[in-house]
Amino acid sequence: MTQENQAARQQKRREKRIAKSRRQCHCCRQVFMFCWHCRCGFSMCQACMHENAWGLTCNGITWTCPDCGEQNGYGNQ
Repeated sequence: MTQENQAARQQKRREKRIAKSRRQCHCCRQVFMFCWHCRCGFSMCQACMHENAWGLTCNGITWTCPDCGEQNGYGNQ
């Protein structure tokens, strides 16, 4: 395998990995590298989470998914 082919394959792998890590916010419909997400598939960007935290959390440690009602951690513990 030539170095050009290897470089092309590595580039494709990087693009796939980056595409996997991008999520669309269910509130503002924009695509972000980081979103808070639930196992059910619901995701919310940091700005929308901060704006709606008053209704999603009562203790600042966990947040409740508005779609399925499951508790999710903020990752600050």
